[in-house]
Amino acid sequence: MGEKRNLQPDRLATEVKELALKSGASLVGIVSAKAIDDFPKILVGWTIHEYTKKTVEIMPDAKSVVMIGYHLWDQMLELAIKKNNDWKYPGYFALPFLAQTIIHHLQKNHYEAVMAGSLSHKRLAQLAGFGNFGKNALIINPVFGPWIRLAAVLTNAEMTPDKPFEKDLCGDCEACLKACPVGALTSHKVDDLRCLVGVHLAEKEKFEQNKEWTRYEPSLTKNSHLMCTQCQEACKYGREKRQT
Repeated sequence: MGEKRNLQPDRLATEVKELALKSGASLVGIVSAKAIDDFPKILVGWTIHEYTKKTVEIMPDAKSVVMIGYHLWDQMLELAIKKNNDWKYPGYFALPFLAQTIIHHLQKNHYEAVMAGSLSHKRLAQLAGFGNFGKNALIINPVFGPWIRLAAVLTNAEMTPDKPFEKDLCGDCEACLKACPVGALTSHKVDDLRCLVGVHLAEKEKFEQNKEWTRYEPSLTKNSHLMCTQCQEACKYGREKRQT
């Protein structure tokens, strides 16, 4: 594999960012492992219902997290497709590829690197400078709005971290809270047991019997439907970047 390159933290961070953007990422940022580990663990709802992990539980000598953001520019990227009893989401398909590109680059330079799905992605995105945690419980980016999906690569490579996003893009706006058709949103919090995306996954039969609900998550085929995006569509950020 050749000799290990002793890259300075800022040089390696620049390399990783350039590679990610060249490979198709819309956003990329660096977070120090200590910065995310300073936060307490949080419970992730939906179908997971697990607590997030500390970086050191995944990699004892963790130094940095590379955050990747992917822009969902078209409504079809909100598609959910069922195969057997497993749901697939095309809007997430690019993220493992982008993560593996970064992992390969770091491993080629003799660092450890893994895709870390058990870290708090939204908290990491804010620390990476992507945007603020919005009232719709999504990360809101000034350019792409809430239309981004996230992936994290954990590594023992030391890289210069980015500055956290500190601005509040929501302000007094509550358009997303008012737009939710089932009242699943309160400020900065979503009730996954009421949100239509969660209801569809957990109680598909109950969902299909409610005609009012199905208009927000229309079925395209027997095994596919669009996920509800009412709270995202209500957000004023990112509209001009959408191609729907």
